[in-house]
Amino acid sequence: MPLYTYTCPECEIEIEELRPAARADDPVECPVCHGLCTRDISSFSFRSRSAPTPVYAGPQQVARALHGPGCPCCTPRRRS
Repeated sequence: MPLYTYTCPECEIEIEELRPAARADDPVECPVCHGLCTRDISSFSFRSRSAPTPVYAGPQQVARALHGPGCPCCTPRRRS
């Protein structure tokens, strides 16, 4: 069952409710003022079970970031 979000125009609170898709647009009663809440447009979220692979900077990239552009020790050496 999808999770929908609703907002009360009187209290300006947000309510989350599990409902069947067929009843998604039906108004929800506000628990504070007992007015009708309208459904908000929400985004879809997905979480992977595997951890993301970290991206590491190489030693040259770290040296350039620490020393700044034009540093003599970080400039590539020319082949003779």
